[in-house]
Amino acid sequence: MAFTYAQLTPITTIASSAGAVYTNPSSKTSYIRGIIIHNTNTSAEAVVLYNVPDNSGSVGTAAAANQFYKTSVAADTTVIIEFPVPGLVLSDVNDTIQATTTTASKVTIQISGATE
Repeated sequence: MAFTYAQLTPITTIASSAGAVYTNPSSKTSYIRGIIIHNTNTSAEAVVLYNVPDNSGSVGTAAAANQFYKTSVAADTTVIIEFPVPGLVLSDVNDTIQATTTTASKVTIQISGATE
């Protein structure tokens, strides 16, 4: 099965409390292949990413059990995370990729992949 990979989210900022940066749509399966993070701040920012399953059809809550990435991103630095085929698979409606950072609106994120 061939996929056409594309930008799944526009560039957006990350909040200082965990929140969804990508939500799997209804009747779709999403394959996350890449995440680009950029720190626009003048100091380092801690960034944490979560792969959060839905909670009975509603958006679930980020927790240590679903954390998959944590790093300190230096000032004015970009981090590129690539996932091998098939990527991170989100198969239920409201499965989410959630993120948090030290200072709200200082770190941007963009997610690419495919849906079917």
